[in-house]
Amino acid sequence: MFVATVYINEVKEALASGAIDKEHFDVLAVAINTGTNLPSVATPNGQAAFLFLLTSALAPLIRLSYGRMVLMALPYTLVLTGVGLGCVILFL
Repeated sequence: MFVATVYINEVKEALASGAIDKEHFDVLAVAINTGTNLPSVATPNGQAAFLFLLTSALAPLIRLSYGRMVLMALPYTLVLTGVGLGCVILFL
């Protein structure tokens, strides 16, 4: 989320200085949000439930490893990637 904040602040400054117009700002804001937040959410590190389980006493009992979490997150990653890409293509 920190990366998105830095990019949005830069784009906001460009809007305030008149370097870009409001329409361009809106498109860049969507692209920044999609390009930074979706990939981070679609990984095991971005999913708090996975990290909680991995660090809990349940992990050995259910044979949960980081590699297994990656495989479990793969369908979610593919769906988020497809939806994000589709929205960018169709609406931007």
